[in-house]
Amino acid sequence: MTVHLQRRLQVWRKRSLPGGQFWIYFTVALFFNFGFSVFFFLFNLYLLGYGYDERSLGIIGSAMAVGNLCGTIPAGIAATRFGIRPTLLCGIALACLASILRVLFVSFSAQIPFAVLGGAGLCVWGVCLSPAVASLTSARQRATAFSITFASGIGVAGLGAFAAGRLPGFIRSLDPVHLPLPRSERFTLIFAITVAVLSLLPLSRLSLAKSRTSTRLVRPSTPFLRQFLPAMAVWSLVTGAFPPFASIFFVHHLGLSLEAAGTVFSLSQLVSFGAILFAPVLFRLAGLQNGIMISQLATSGMLFALATVHSASSAGLLYWGYMAAQCMNEPGVYGLLMDKVPAADRSGASSYTFFISAGSQIIASSLVGAMIVRLGYSPVLVSIASLAFLAALLFKRLASSTPPALANALPILTTSE
Repeated sequence: MTVHLQRRLQVWRKRSLPGGQFWIYFTVALFFNFGFSVFFFLFNLYLLGYGYDERSLGIIGSAMAVGNLCGTIPAGIAATRFGIRPTLLCGIALACLASILRVLFVSFSAQIPFAVLGGAGLCVWGVCLSPAVASLTSARQRATAFSITFASGIGVAGLGAFAAGRLPGFIRSLDPVHLPLPRSERFTLIFAITVAVLSLLPLSRLSLAKSRTSTRLVRPSTPFLRQFLPAMAVWSLVTGAFPPFASIFFVHHLGLSLEAAGTVFSLSQLVSFGAILFAPVLFRLAGLQNGIMISQLATSGMLFALATVHSASSAGLLYWGYMAAQCMNEPGVYGLLMDKVPAADRSGASSYTFFISAGSQIIASSLVGAMIVRLGYSPVLVSIASLAFLAALLFKRLASSTPPALANALPILTTSE
């Protein structure tokens, strides 16, 4: 009986768990996610030490979103024509190069073009992630592989925030006289980029498949897409508005130490991980569109509450709730899109969604930074909360009569590179 059970477990592992090449890609993701989670937690705080404020940081964030937007179609074309691995190698290398230049050259005139380059490089990771995982797994393994990928991404981001809060202090303690805060933050950022560069080593050993997908974009002329895209534009304004300034909110507005802020952010990733695990239960009990609306209303409520608190501990708890609600919503929104769009049109619909989201984030980054400088955080958080409430209403009104698509959402994958 024991031998029989062991054989059954071995068969189950072989069929359901990803194989060796996936774990090489998983290693790539660990290095990449850790490096850039440290970088993005700390970089805006680093620039504050050189006289920047939220307005200028918002403009720089918009420049990165422009690069992200402009790089999307070229990244997709490159992945289709040359393969996923060469495209990822070039994208990660470009993102790391642009990031190190942003650390070394802190003038505003240098930050804008380097932010555009960095955004273009980083978008390659998002464009290639799904086809990369799909090419390394069978249909039966795919759900497990995606769960492992996204769950580990959240966990590594939490670890990165924790490290980013403590590494500058540790480096400064080695030589307090010659390593003031800006220099210790610079060394931390360089360390983070170095970790991200290390992802190129396992990536160079990876064997990936080319994706055979149509280059035609579906026109957003269906009743569902005509309602979904405006709703997504409003929701993307919400998701792109506060996170770029959250570390500044806790450190400079509420007075938390860098170490304490790092703890808040790392724990928020743990809470978000649990929320994503709970999301299918919510959508099953409430229905997909109702579940989306509930999570967006919860996001709105948390932002309203954040606008009123002055205690750092209360703000930390509310921020965890805000991140949990926002992260819980994401699989529902994209699941709804894939459910309502025919399989042949999903790539086009996803492209439109990405463009809409990136465009909204450009607007959010530039406007929110200027509004914070002029009005302060509380009125801005109330405005973002109001947008989240509006997004919930728009998603509730989405056409529910569109028949769900029946075919597989994943692209067809063919021969190896």
